[in-house]
Amino acid sequence: MAVVTNQTLVACTPEQLFDYCVDNRNELAWNPTAVSIEKVTDGPVGLGTKFLAKWKEASAVEVECIEFDRPRRWVPANDGPIAIRATGIVDAEGDKSRLTFEFDARPIGWFRVVFPLFMLMMRKQEKGNMTYLRRGAGTPNHCGRAESG
Repeated sequence: MAVVTNQTLVACTPEQLFDYCVDNRNELAWNPTAVSIEKVTDGPVGLGTKFLAKWKEASAVEVECIEFDRPRRWVPANDGPIAIRATGIVDAEGDKSRLTFEFDARPIGWFRVVFPLFMLMMRKQEKGNMTYLRRGAGTPNHCGRAESG
């Protein structure tokens, strides 16, 4: 198990930030390595919602929301050469919201060999993704107002 934790402050209400983040399709707007993400289950995003997602240098995987507590916490998880369980937590902080995102990765099979290199790359990438997410989620189109600075 290897865990990467990052935080960012976004000019949104907790509900707005949660709704933006829990819909994995929005990752296409802020993660430069996201190639395609489509929702494959019917109905609104919630517990049990599944997405088919592909990132650069990886095969497509099914991502399922295995915990859903709006507007506080959600957990998407997937299997593949690296099993990922991510935890998103949203807390109000003044007139903004703090997102804490924990990325828990576990290599499976042969991927254990290259896993240390993968984690070095992911630590850097996930930190950058928080900046991209803050910019994307904090735009008027998503949360009603943009954070300055």
